[in-house]
Amino acid sequence: MHDGRLATLLQVVDFYDQGGTPNPYLDPVIKPLNLSNQEKEDLVEFLHALNGEGWEVLPPATFPK
Repeated sequence: MHDGRLATLLQVVDFYDQGGTPNPYLDPVIKPLNLSNQEKEDLVEFLHALNGEGWEVLPPATFPK
């Protein structure tokens, strides 16, 4: 996570699957997801696939006319 307390993507998915950590600032919309182990593994695989390879982002001034 952003603060380094979770070391792997699967740990992050588990954290959000549990609904985060209860605290006074937690949005009431945040609820446990109750994902199966297979759904969590599939989600992690999907997120790993989003590596950005194959894309070239050009600044607007260099777009072909």
